[in-house]
Amino acid sequence: MPPEPSVRILFVGDMHLGRLPSRVPPAALDQGGMNLRDIGPAGAWNRIVEAAIELGVDAVALAGDLVERDNAMFEAYGPLANGVRKLVEKGIIVAGVAGNHDTRVLPKLAAEIDGFHLLGPGGTWSTLPVSGKNGLTINLAGWSFPSFHHTASPLLTAPPQPDGITFGLLHADLLDSGSRYAPVKSTDLQGVGYRGWFLGHIHKPDPIPTDGTPFYLGSVTGLKPTETGCHGPVLVQVDHGGKIDARRLPLATLRWEERDLDCSALTDPAGDLAAHLLHELRDLHDSLENELDETLALGLRVTLTGEADDPAALEKAARSFEFGDAVIKLGETVLFVQKITNSVKARIDLLEVSGRSDPPGLLARRILALENPGQPVPGVSDPAAVVEELVAAARQTIGKVDRETAFAPLVGEDSDLSAKQIKEMLARAGRLALAGLLAQPTDREAHHAAD
Repeated sequence: MPPEPSVRILFVGDMHLGRLPSRVPPAALDQGGMNLRDIGPAGAWNRIVEAAIELGVDAVALAGDLVERDNAMFEAYGPLANGVRKLVEKGIIVAGVAGNHDTRVLPKLAAEIDGFHLLGPGGTWSTLPVSGKNGLTINLAGWSFPSFHHTASPLLTAPPQPDGITFGLLHADLLDSGSRYAPVKSTDLQGVGYRGWFLGHIHKPDPIPTDGTPFYLGSVTGLKPTETGCHGPVLVQVDHGGKIDARRLPLATLRWEERDLDCSALTDPAGDLAAHLLHELRDLHDSLENELDETLALGLRVTLTGEADDPAALEKAARSFEFGDAVIKLGETVLFVQKITNSVKARIDLLEVSGRSDPPGLLARRILALENPGQPVPGVSDPAAVVEELVAAARQTIGKVDRETAFAPLVGEDSDLSAKQIKEMLARAGRLALAGLLAQPTDREAHHAAD
């Protein structure tokens, strides 16, 4: 029996060729015998090309921002041209749209690289037929950025009407109607009648929908620690009956994860920190083992949680931690700790201390109000009002610091803290301060010590 007709397309998100990943410690590179280029976009693109050939896809579709900068002609040309050449030699169609990062360079690259199809040049729409090896044909429709900023919806220019099964390829902003990066509504895209929309621009991958809802492919590899989770292209197969199957291929060369690490059970949290972190790296590898076949490096950001008798010692250990000590190679993947955030609280019986009439008792009552919203607090008539007053005072103080000229370069656009974040900061700081107060000798103990 001849094989059933089908079309297979590998959809690829933002690549940013010419950019190198950040925050990878030298110890991780040394242990893996690799460099930043190996685990950056160029390395991921090589993996994608190899996978496309091995899987025998009919086309590779690139969703914009193929290059990091619009003047990166020489940086991007080699990796992109080599990959396209390998794909075309195997009879694989290569198509793409220009994102806001490559409005000028991508048309030039398309003109230089044989076999690369630029869809929708200059803010227009165009289509490209993709045929499978057994006669089935579907269409790719795409629109490319005409300039770095584009405040109008791409749909102001009418896209091609669906002709049979059509997929849309677009670099755009679904999340902000006032965006300068081709804002468009998801519902408007769905109204075009295409069977699916594959988008670039946002680096965090969306779950793959089953109903044709537009979704973000995500970056091909984690370029910075906040780009967590599984990254890689999406393989789509359409059979002769129009059934669509889509799955993400975990081909990222660098992966980032975030984990909470409970330190409550550690007898010596500060002394055992390195061993605890290495144990967490092993557990992380075991939990993700099926997704790490192509991953050369995995960076972990750890938040230490729980309670400890001496949180100050743990804080000191976390601040002075040598990150080169938390690097381990398991299989073909080097795992490393990139950042430690200490959220461990002092282990204190707040209810017991809150019954006191001294400063520790007053502080304990405030901490109880912060940590237990909506719950009564002994000796406090209106806990919610106390919390509101504490948060307002803290926000005012934080605002003063942010406005200081000396700190301006350190303050980002998203520096505003939520009320929840401020409550957590205050509660933890309060517990640390309370632990210090409780550790101080009372007047009677000090008098006996002097005697």
